Amino acid sequence: MTIFEKIEKHQAEKNYVKIKRDVGNKSYILSHGYILDHSFDFVFLKNNDDFLFNGFTIFPISSITKIRHNNYDQFFDSIMEREGQKKLIEIPYNIDLESWKSIFNSIKNTNLNCVVENENNERFFFKIGEIVKVKRRSLKILNFDPAGYLDGEPTKIKYKEISSVSFDDNYTNTMSKYLRIRK
Repeated sequence: MTIFEKIEKHQAEKNYVKIKRDVGNKSYILSHGYILDHSFDFVFLKNNDDFLFNGFTIFPISSITKIRHNNYDQFFDSIMEREGQKKLIEIPYNIDLESWKSIFNSIKNTNLNCVVENENNERFFFKIGEIVKVKRRSLKILNFDPAGYLDGEPTKIKYKEISSVSFDDNYTNTMSKYLRIRK
């Protein structure tokens, strides 16, 4: 079964999966959760860790090296069902998964802040904040730091440098309520 066929199967069956992603230079990331949607190029995942949902992540299908749904994951899934959590597996936002540009425009329309990352060890970056501008090949994000201070200017990020975007998670939503400007 191909990666794409696995994506379709696990999305249709609402299976808990662990997805191994190659983010370059022998750097790998594990994503855990439920596949809500996909396009030819991207996967929209509802993140789950320790039986708790915590936001959404979108990443390129081309980065996926393995999708796991083994006995451990099936047992996890059965617990989620018994706990009444599987009924919460739904798409709460209309996210156009056609391209990075359409994805960021869709997230911008939710009025939620997001996390944009390059998870590669050698080219790592982590930007968190409001999407200010979406262009054809890049976006601008008004980043904030762990103390809640907003940067003076938005940061430009090229789509080709991004390995994932996440949003509507507890950390980002909570911090976003307390953002401040340096004086």
